[in-house]
Amino acid sequence: MASITEGNLSFIFEFDAVKFDDTSYYREYFSRIQNDIAAVDIVAVNNGIGYLIEIKDYTHPDTENLSSNDLIEAIIKKVISTLSAILPMKNSATDPAEKKIAKDFAKSSEIRIVLHIEKPPPRRTLKQSCYDFQNIETSLKRKLKPIDAHPKVVSKENLSGLPWVVI
Repeated sequence: MASITEGNLSFIFEFDAVKFDDTSYYREYFSRIQNDIAAVDIVAVNNGIGYLIEIKDYTHPDTENLSSNDLIEAIIKKVISTLSAILPMKNSATDPAEKKIAKDFAKSSEIRIVLHIEKPPPRRTLKQSCYDFQNIETSLKRKLKPIDAHPKVVSKENLSGLPWVVI
């Protein structure tokens, strides 16, 4: 079981999950390859499915203010960078837990991309309060189809049957 906190949110998994952008392999090695490398927040593996989870909690004041187009491009970049990191991580990570999850992820028969967004209360001046989850999901689907033909955009109130809990 893993519990991972990002901003004001706690994700509880009954299976292997790591806060990927905080792993020693990512921080000490992979992120130093190039300045603009980024990673998703969580990598998890459950029943042969590898999950790439990016979290945007716009109820937290430190969350980066992005337009929906910039958000989509950032997610695409993070997914590609994370996938690029997992293959060498399974062989080169020094932390056994990091090595294990990378190996398990590499063996996955399916990859699922999940964007978890918590929107702030509606205000015209905040781009995030006007995000249309369905439009973001459709754009991600179109651009990331070779990786996951059905990415999900979810929130705490609507986890769409995903196998974890958010509090």
